[in-house]
Amino acid sequence: MPYEYRDHTGEAWLVAWDRTVEGAFAEGAKALFDLMVDLEKVEPKVAVEIAVEAETLEDLFFEWLNALIVQKDSEGLVFSRFDVRIEQRGKDGDGGYALRAKAWGEPYDPDKHGSKVDVKAATYAGLACEETPEGWRVGCVVDI
Repeated sequence: MPYEYRDHTGEAWLVAWDRTVEGAFAEGAKALFDLMVDLEKVEPKVAVEIAVEAETLEDLFFEWLNALIVQKDSEGLVFSRFDVRIEQRGKDGDGGYALRAKAWGEPYDPDKHGSKVDVKAATYAGLACEETPEGWRVGCVVDI
């Protein structure tokens, strides 16, 4: 499991990692949904495309998680599989970043998926996206 939860009063702090930044973003999304439902029971029946942009990779991770939460809240979908692509914008990457992703899941069914906690939003608290000797690590505190 390439993600974990850290102690944080009244909230949940998720941290995820992978050898690529795209993989770390995908693992962060899995951690997000694993907080809410039994992730192993979410089947990849429906695909949704998600696009977000931001000036920094940290802000991009924040926007990514919140876009997924919007899909959960507005469309009633939960996801378990993610294909993430991140591109630098501008000549020398000075135009920020663009994320294009596909998320696979299905409509939320409490009898099938269970119910853990309801994540309302990603926050800027603990927000991180950094390259390490082992790869990339992302994280943030989410409001539950």
